[in-house]
Amino acid sequence: MKRGFTFAETLVALAILAGFLTLGIALIISHKRMSQETTRASEIEAVASLVGSFIRQDSVLKDASNAQEIAGRMNDLMIILNDTYIETSGFRDTEVSTITFHRTTDSEDLYTINYTLVDEMSEREEVYHVVVSLR
Repeated sequence: MKRGFTFAETLVALAILAGFLTLGIALIISHKRMSQETTRASEIEAVASLVGSFIRQDSVLKDASNAQEIAGRMNDLMIILNDTYIETSGFRDTEVSTITFHRTTDSEDLYTINYTLVDEMSEREEVYHVVVSLR
């Protein structure tokens, strides 16, 4: 004679299945969140590299002859980067909040440019540095 499952055994089996299903959904949501965070961090690093290269190759900055010209160009660069360059490069929700500079050595030609990127999606702020040789 075949014996069927009792009502209590069926409820236990359903409870176990519900537990596995709940854990599975929680893992999927957690994986998706971690994946999005990783993607966003990669995008921020890409923007940092893009901005650093842009600053490093800026011919107007390289031709600056004194601190006042450099400071003026820093303001111009921040406007250019935030208004057009970053967004037209395919990145949104990231902007340059500050750009500062200081002389790296006793040499008049070597400067460190510090720029801060703010990611509005993850509410994250990172400071980056670029060394530029001015002519």
